[in-house]
Amino acid sequence: MASEVVCGLIFRLLLPICLAVACAFRYNGLSFVYLIYLLLIPLFSEPTKATMQGHTGRLLKSLCFTSLSFLLLHIIFHITLASLEAQHRIGPGYNCSTWEKTFRQIGFESLKGADAGNGIRVFVPDIGMFVASLTIWLVCRNIVQKPVTEEGAQYNSEFENEELAGGEKIDPEEALIYEEDLDEGDGVEGEVEESTKLKMFRRLASVASKLKEFIGNMITTAGKVVVTILLGSSGMMLPSLTSSVYFFVFLGLCTWWSWCRTFDPLLFSCLCVLLAIFTAGHLIGLYLYQFQFFQEAVPPNDYYARLFGIKSVIQTDCSSTWKIVANPDLSWYHHANPIVLLVMYYTLATLIRIWLQEPLVQDDRTKEEDRALACSPIQITAERRRSLWYATQYPTDERKLLSMTQDDYKPSDGLLVTVNGNPVDYHTIHPSLPVENGPAKADLYSTPQYRWEPSEDSSEKKEEEGEEKEDFEEERSHEEKRSVKVHAMVSVFQFIMKQSYICALIAMMAWSITYHSWLTFVLLIWSCTLWMIRNRRKYAMISSPFMVVYGNLLLILQYIWSFELPEIKKVPGFLEKKEPGELASKILFTITFWLLLRQHLTEQKALQEKEALLSEVKIRSQENEGKDLQMEGEAEEKEGEEAKEEKQERRKEEEEEMEEDDNQDIMKVLGNLVVAMFIKYWIYVCGGMFFFVSFEGKIVMYKIIYMVLFLFCVALYQVHYEWWRRILKYFWMSVVIYTMLVLIFIYTYQFENFPGLWQNMTGLKKEKLEDLGLKQFTVAELFTRIFIPTSFLLVCILHLHYFHDRFLELTDLKSIPSKEDSAIYSHAKVNGRVYLIINRLAHPEGSLPDLAMMNLTASLEKPDLKRLAESGEDKPEGCPEKAELGKDSEEEEEGEDEEEEETSDLRNKWHLVIDRLTVLFLKFLEYFHKLQVFMWWILELHIIKIVSSYIIWVSVKEVSLFNSVFLISWAFALPYAKLRRLASSVCTVWTCVIIVCKMLYQLQTIKPENFSVNCSLPNENQTNIPIHQLNKSQLYSTPIDPTEWVGLRKSSPLLVYLRNNLLMLAILAFEVTIYRHQEYYRGRNNLMAPVSKTIFHDITRLHLDDGLINCAKYFINYFFYKFGLETCFLMSVNVIGQRMDFYAMIHACWLIAVLYRRRRKAIAEIWPKYCCFLACIITFQYFICIGVPPAPCRDYPWRFKGASFNDNIIKWLYFPDFIVRPNPVFLVYDFMLLLCASLQRQIFEDENKAAVRIMAGDNVEICMNLDAASFSQHNPVPDFIHCRSYLDMSKVIIFSYLFWFVLTIIFITGTTRISIFCMGYLVACFYFLLFGGDLLLKPIRSILRYWDWLIAYNVFVITMKNILSIGACGYIEKLVQNSCWLIQAFSLACTVKGYKMPDDDSSCKLPSGEAGIIWDSICFAFLLLQRRVFMSYYFLHVVADIKASQILASRWVRP
Repeated sequence: MASEVVCGLIFRLLLPICLAVACAFRYNGLSFVYLIYLLLIPLFSEPTKATMQGHTGRLLKSLCFTSLSFLLLHIIFHITLASLEAQHRIGPGYNCSTWEKTFRQIGFESLKGADAGNGIRVFVPDIGMFVASLTIWLVCRNIVQKPVTEEGAQYNSEFENEELAGGEKIDPEEALIYEEDLDEGDGVEGEVEESTKLKMFRRLASVASKLKEFIGNMITTAGKVVVTILLGSSGMMLPSLTSSVYFFVFLGLCTWWSWCRTFDPLLFSCLCVLLAIFTAGHLIGLYLYQFQFFQEAVPPNDYYARLFGIKSVIQTDCSSTWKIVANPDLSWYHHANPIVLLVMYYTLATLIRIWLQEPLVQDDRTKEEDRALACSPIQITAERRRSLWYATQYPTDERKLLSMTQDDYKPSDGLLVTVNGNPVDYHTIHPSLPVENGPAKADLYSTPQYRWEPSEDSSEKKEEEGEEKEDFEEERSHEEKRSVKVHAMVSVFQFIMKQSYICALIAMMAWSITYHSWLTFVLLIWSCTLWMIRNRRKYAMISSPFMVVYGNLLLILQYIWSFELPEIKKVPGFLEKKEPGELASKILFTITFWLLLRQHLTEQKALQEKEALLSEVKIRSQENEGKDLQMEGEAEEKEGEEAKEEKQERRKEEEEEMEEDDNQDIMKVLGNLVVAMFIKYWIYVCGGMFFFVSFEGKIVMYKIIYMVLFLFCVALYQVHYEWWRRILKYFWMSVVIYTMLVLIFIYTYQFENFPGLWQNMTGLKKEKLEDLGLKQFTVAELFTRIFIPTSFLLVCILHLHYFHDRFLELTDLKSIPSKEDSAIYSHAKVNGRVYLIINRLAHPEGSLPDLAMMNLTASLEKPDLKRLAESGEDKPEGCPEKAELGKDSEEEEEGEDEEEEETSDLRNKWHLVIDRLTVLFLKFLEYFHKLQVFMWWILELHIIKIVSSYIIWVSVKEVSLFNSVFLISWAFALPYAKLRRLASSVCTVWTCVIIVCKMLYQLQTIKPENFSVNCSLPNENQTNIPIHQLNKSQLYSTPIDPTEWVGLRKSSPLLVYLRNNLLMLAILAFEVTIYRHQEYYRGRNNLMAPVSKTIFHDITRLHLDDGLINCAKYFINYFFYKFGLETCFLMSVNVIGQRMDFYAMIHACWLIAVLYRRRRKAIAEIWPKYCCFLACIITFQYFICIGVPPAPCRDYPWRFKGASFNDNIIKWLYFPDFIVRPNPVFLVYDFMLLLCASLQRQIFEDENKAAVRIMAGDNVEICMNLDAASFSQHNPVPDFIHCRSYLDMSKVIIFSYLFWFVLTIIFITGTTRISIFCMGYLVACFYFLLFGGDLLLKPIRSILRYWDWLIAYNVFVITMKNILSIGACGYIEKLVQNSCWLIQAFSLACTVKGYKMPDDDSSCKLPSGEAGIIWDSICFAFLLLQRRVFMSYYFLHVVADIKASQILASRWVRP
């Protein structure tokens, strides 16, 4: 076998390559002979001992003789030519003469003047072919006729059926006896003396046999497919009248297959024979046309040469006839065409040769089965799966052995096996078949064949049969497990085939997009219409025959118009010449039509068979009812035997159904999970496609309309949820219709006459039509412009038809399903899904067992098994069934039982690991769900802060009249909670308007230079401003675009320009999504909204004194509830310190007015007015930042001549200006103060709610007239002085020692800087240090009086520094020159960036390091904190402890 494979590879691969090279290097009559040999090789058999003595050997000998003859003729010709040249009998015009042409085209060329390369080219083909043919002939003869030893004959699977010495045939029975004698005689000696050479020979033989079987299976099974593909490739490679034969045969075969028709083997083989003859003639014609004689007879540019696709690969130059001149006008496919033809010819010839060696006559039963299965659906039962698996996995001889174990095995067939494991000869099994249709014995089965018929009485035969039966059962169980996987793959393939209509519709759209014409426009409209129909699969199936017919028509027309004939003119808008690659892509599109038609006919056939089966069942049931009375006697006799068979069959069917149901359950679970995910999130894909369509490429009108539709949907979703749900279906329908219109308009506008037609109909110029989106694109641009809307159309249709209805059910807030009924969110169902999937992964044989019960039953079964073994009873299930073979067999069974126990323990451990991982995975899901719930709650608490902060930041970042609406809305919505929903709706609608306006402003027809204004510089009499400052002014630096003041400008890329607005829209939509999600979640779980907006719902005021962790949780929940007012005061001081301008002074005045109220209740009364003030002042400042429009070219009054305002003063007063524009970032600090004040206003309202007071505690201040020393025993808070916990220790630190730490802060505030204001801090510090101990024992009113005076002084210092900042920032130059003492006394220095400072002067240094209110702010914070300590009930315990210690000290001192 190995020798035959080696010879086959040399004969089939090496020799054709040599011949092809010889034909390609030289084009003449001699090489034409090699071409004939090249075409004959695939028709001859491979070299064997028989064929080397027959036709194959003669072919090799003739090739060797022919090449040698050609070589001798070359020598004779050149000797003669040299002698004639020496005698000067050859004239100078010898080239291209009649004799020269004749000899050159025969193969004898003159090499006069030729270079070395061309000289070698002329001789090498003959030399090479002689050497190659001689070598191949000798190698094949030696390998095939090499003698093989007896041992090699025993192990070689394809050894010749001849004797080693003489070659006489041996009878099979004698050969078997001879083999047994060898085994008995040699015994162990043969194994010891076996050489490594024989081992290698056996391995090589096995590998070669497997390789040969694999190649044979590939050729026989995929031969038809390969031939069909090669026909299509050959036909479309070079469209011509000759190649049209291949192309039309290809179309016919594919169309015939799509119509669910089978190919008769005899007709197909005849077709292959005819095609092989035609292909050979085609190749011969192409080769002969390379001769000069034929090219002169039919020029390459002749009509018939182009019609038949005959191309001249080489050209002849009469000045140098020895030189090959390649045709420069040819493309790659002209050179690839003969190669593809040669490959197709070899494939056809190989198939023909194989078919001649195999029987073509089939049983009538097999033909009927093939016809029935041609269009029948694959209804695979378990037995059918096994038989298919055996048929694919085992070779022919093994399938015969397996078939003998089935029920329909006939004893008359006998078990016929060769010595080497090969099946017997074909005609011994099927003697009825004619000899010419079967394989030849000498060619296929060359090994000695013997009949093996042992006696039936031998006990060894029974033992071997039992072992073989057990091995077969094990293999069968393993194969059944594999068949489950095969069944899953088949089910996936069936699902893909059922969805083939989607591929066909996509192919129709891709075809129309890729190749623009009116003919493909029909496909576009056709596919769009089918996409819009709800039951599109049904109508796509119905229209599949028309798709195939229309697709074939397009292919035929395109093929005809691809002929290289100038006479076939281009039809504008319909047909034009294309390259073969484009024709190949169209064939790929048509394949989807063929698949769809075949699937349609298959389903129709299945439906008809099902209806016929149901009708048969009804008729049989009626007949059985009439025959019941007559069959009662016979049925009772057969009940016993049939009952057992039925039970066994039912068990098998139930097991198979259970396996299939489990697999279907897994597929259903995974499918439901995927579908549920698509239902929830596919709408986000649609939204993303809106952006992709709108912002890809240049902005035009139809893209703006897309964005208008999207913005309308988002705005309605935010404003009115129920209306949004009602119109959502109509919205998607309108999007689909609009997209179809866009596709049609863009597609039709690409035709030549349509631009002029549109201009005449609309009266618009080309530029305006381009702004609408109507423009003629290149092929690549057109594909992009049409592909993106087409993809968007598919995405929207998928959502509309598959996910829309269930999405509406999922998002219905009026009918929320309970948690137990929810198919998506049910915790129990999620657990069930996870268990099912893990179960099938860990236990393919069944459900997840109880490990404890398994161990218990295993421990109980061990003694039972031993007892059963001793008593001779049958073993239970799970034990191997073996015959009793004495003590040795019992020991073997015990060893096997121990191994089974070990494997079962390993399985149990593995199952335990899987179960543990399952539990951990479920815990992970549970924690992940809790994290989701927590994050949604956090977002619900703080989304209003996120939304307002981002909107204000965007408004401040881009100051314009458009954005003023956002700032005004949220400036008043924050303090007044009832306006927040309205503010969100207003901002959403206004954002949509801004986005549309900004997109419209980017159109090409809108040109800002047409309405821009150029302001002229003022005269010297009109202003005092230097000219270099005027050049920096917005009025005079550049032309003024009036739309920039509104908020519009040209920008590229547009998506970056609209980023802030789009993010704002997304956040506003996310805000309302959070609220609705929480409503849905609470409705589904029957929950109520929490009373207090806290993180830890189980923490109340009672937990404040219960450990350090609970105390931290309480302050996480209620920190702002307790210290919100102090936080607002600190934010007000932060605004003053950051700005230090006129409006900071106003904030300082309001801070003094609020602090003057002292009592919390009094502050709560004035707090709404304070919030209103903050909202009004931030709005007013924003309009100051906007200023007046610059288009009128009018400057502000403080820039007129005679106005005593410099840049620093204008900046401090926060006036609008075109040179020094107000800094809008300052408004961010005002907004932070407004946000805290709005939250504090909500706190003041919550303090009056009983539920909040129960949860968070009272915020009522302690009575100021209370004597702390006498009230300690009635204190409502626990005593912490004795430090029973870490919380008590922290309380002692805060309430006992914070007072002295605050005095330290006051001291540091007074000593870090040197100014008059610091003196007051030092005085206050020394006073409290001197009288602090006695002060703590006084009533609360007295303590607060002193402490409030200190706070008042601190606020006074902050206010005065703010007021004096006008001198430090605005008039610093004059103060440096005239009043340096004032600067040093009050530490005057501007701490805000952006002011122009004078140069350093050694006579008066600015105290920049000592200025500012940082330490004043820190001192203010600690003063407020200590005031809260004084107002706390915990402080009473500290006072009582001090009082007690004084009393004890006085008693100790008393005598």
